[in-house]
Amino acid sequence: MVWSIAPGEGLGPLRLGMSRAEVEALPLMGRPQHVYRGAGGRQMEYRGLGLPICEYREDALVRIVSSRHVQGVLFEGEDFFAADPSEIVRRLEERLGNVALCQEQLCFPEAGLTLGGFYEPHDRRFFQPEIEYHDERSVTLYRPGSCPGTCENSDAMSFL
Repeated sequence: MVWSIAPGEGLGPLRLGMSRAEVEALPLMGRPQHVYRGAGGRQMEYRGLGLPICEYREDALVRIVSSRHVQGVLFEGEDFFAADPSEIVRRLEERLGNVALCQEQLCFPEAGLTLGGFYEPHDRRFFQPEIEYHDERSVTLYRPGSCPGTCENSDAMSFL
């Protein structure tokens, strides 16, 4: 399966705004293994390491999270998690605009995309997959302007 990243729109066949039934109807997705219910009517569906996590509010897909365990995640035709983390971040900043550090994640709020595990703010360095074994990289897609974190407390950054 190819999971092409479409900032602010979705991942592969998953589109923000889809209903739970529409997601379940996708051949690869099917029924979730676990459903976590949170505050404010939030529901997260987990289908295993190899598939994205889907979060809903009022039966609408509002957030898609993909870890490095999901095979075939592409950005502009390149394997997102196989590419050099610093190059991916720079390319995203060139294409998507401003980047901010929000809760130790790199957030592109105008594009509806957040990266986890790509950059270590305390050490001021990018993740190095060739020497680090603990790889927790992820990409989260959401509607532009609806940042899932507390972006009011973010720090503007640039890697260009």
